Amino acid sequence: MTSPPPSDPAPHGTAMPAAAYGASRATLWTGVSVLITDTAGRVLLERVTYRTTRLLPGGAVDTKEAPTWATAREVLEELGVRLPIGRALAVDWVPSTTPGFDPATFPGEIIYVFDGGIWDSDQIAAIRPRQGEIEGVDFVDPADLPALMAPGNARRALAALHARETDGAVVLEDGYPIGPPPPTSC
Repeated sequence: MTSPPPSDPAPHGTAMPAAAYGASRATLWTGVSVLITDTAGRVLLERVTYRTTRLLPGGAVDTKEAPTWATAREVLEELGVRLPIGRALAVDWVPSTTPGFDPATFPGEIIYVFDGGIWDSDQIAAIRPRQGEIEGVDFVDPADLPALMAPGNARRALAALHARETDGAVVLEDGYPIGPPPPTSC
């Protein structure tokens, strides 16, 4: 008696059992960050205890938590400020092969960037960085982001800033906008 052939994938249009469908889905982390600028157009960056480079405020999305909720929670935890979160500026896919991460333990990540607005001096004065995690915050010129942040983080922050200025949102892959390649000739 011969054994049956290996199972073929379900034919097109055939429902897959829920367990098989769930197992087939990509497992990625989900993160959020928020772009906050001052009235001079400088970007708020955090100096954190666990990295040598700076970050936009943000963090991980918890299980069953909406990205907007996670962003508001992270801003409150990290900066001590309640901030309504609304407009998305960018969504970025970060590959598992990103330098500084072990692909055996880092599956990749989807990061949402939300618009935290343009803050005046009173809003800035209300910032209370979280002790033990946030060493401090600085508002920096956008031109300085590549020198202060990891490359993908800088590309993402600059793309989000551009999206805010052009009144559109952008989809990124490793911080690079997706879309048709630029023309090679005029």
